[in-house]
Amino acid sequence: MVEIDPSVRAYYEKGEEAERLFGGFPSGRLELARTQEIILRGLGDPPLDILDVGGGPGTYAAWLADLGHRVHLVDPVALHVDQASTAHADVTAEQGDARSLNRSDASADVVLLLGPLYHLVDQADRL
Repeated sequence: MVEIDPSVRAYYEKGEEAERLFGGFPSGRLELARTQEIILRGLGDPPLDILDVGGGPGTYAAWLADLGHRVHLVDPVALHVDQASTAHADVTAEQGDARSLNRSDASADVVLLLGPLYHLVDQADRL
């Protein structure tokens, strides 16, 4: 199992993250809309190979797959990997760590790294 802070793991294993962006958190819908807007600014035409690192339950991965992109999600929480795998038929997902990805350099056209930056507070981990 991927090692992450036990309090972080316990929070995400509650399963509440899947609904956070859809109204489960007061600013969730605004965060979703604004993040999608920002992602679209830099995104090329589909199909692109997108790696969603720390993508949680697959909210953005499913949206990007709906747009015609090929999306692979990596998350340290097994529940999130299960949720992401069922969020969209074309999304693939695996359990992993943002600090040590099982991918070669330049293996994706786009990399999303939204969630891990909240939790990787040590400079060495961020690098």
